[in-house]
Amino acid sequence: MNHPSPYVRRQWLGREIRRLREEHGLTGEAIARALGFPRQQLSALENGHLGPDIDLVSGICDYLSVGVNRRTAIMDAATDGWTRGWWTADTERMGIRQAIYADLESGTKTITEYAMALIPGLLQTPAFADARLRSDPGRQGGRFDPAAAVAARARRQSLVLATGGPCYEAVIDEFAIRRCAADPVVVADQLRHIVAVCANHPSVSVQVLPVDASIRGHSAPRSAYSIYRYRDPQSSHAVAVDTLTKDLIHTDPSEVDPYLNLHSRLKAAALSPDVSIRLLRAAAEHLAPTEGVPA
Repeated sequence: MNHPSPYVRRQWLGREIRRLREEHGLTGEAIARALGFPRQQLSALENGHLGPDIDLVSGICDYLSVGVNRRTAIMDAATDGWTRGWWTADTERMGIRQAIYADLESGTKTITEYAMALIPGLLQTPAFADARLRSDPGRQGGRFDPAAAVAARARRQSLVLATGGPCYEAVIDEFAIRRCAADPVVVADQLRHIVAVCANHPSVSVQVLPVDASIRGHSAPRSAYSIYRYRDPQSSHAVAVDTLTKDLIHTDPSEVDPYLNLHSRLKAAALSPDVSIRLLRAAAEHLAPTEGVPA
């Protein structure tokens, strides 16, 4: 978790290179021609594609006489963009979408999530995760292996919960708790697992957003999302928005800020962590009473 997200670093690098070019009033074509690089290569760099060309980045800094501090930040981001995390070894079997989340979680200072219909992946038990992954195979590629995906999810969880890991906060909609997204016993165990994680890890906080919650401004969240804040010098943010077919990733501040504002309203409308834990315990008991406890 110590290495900053390669994806987020490439996105920052691309915006910074574009900003540099525009500050000097230059087109991409003009810089590419001056440095002897194909225009497409500069476009790939500015769009944050895989493998930023270190020579091109260095050449741009030289050509535009970038100051020492700014150049250092740019070259560090270019180097970080080449990092290959553990998730790259078996991306297709664990699921491309999950690999993206593993990338985004790397190097985070805080992870903040809103879960609309399902328990967040970072809190899922192996049994619940397996049930969900097998229920919707259309979201995965042809080489997808549910067992590999469950193992990868467990690894992501262990990294988040490790000493020195990020602070993790989740607002879980009551719908995600009340709806049986797996066998009732599995769901009950899942809810009890959340209670245990919160009790054993001070860095984890969970709040339930009641169905009848009054949200300031009558805000109505349209989808589940995850917000990431990083330990990099720029204190970068990213937002991943969950949709049926793919995840939308935002790193530009103009796209991130609306989610930060929305989440502050959802968090204020949600139950306190203590009350939320009591609700989770009661919901689990309703689904599958523990032995010796009356139904």
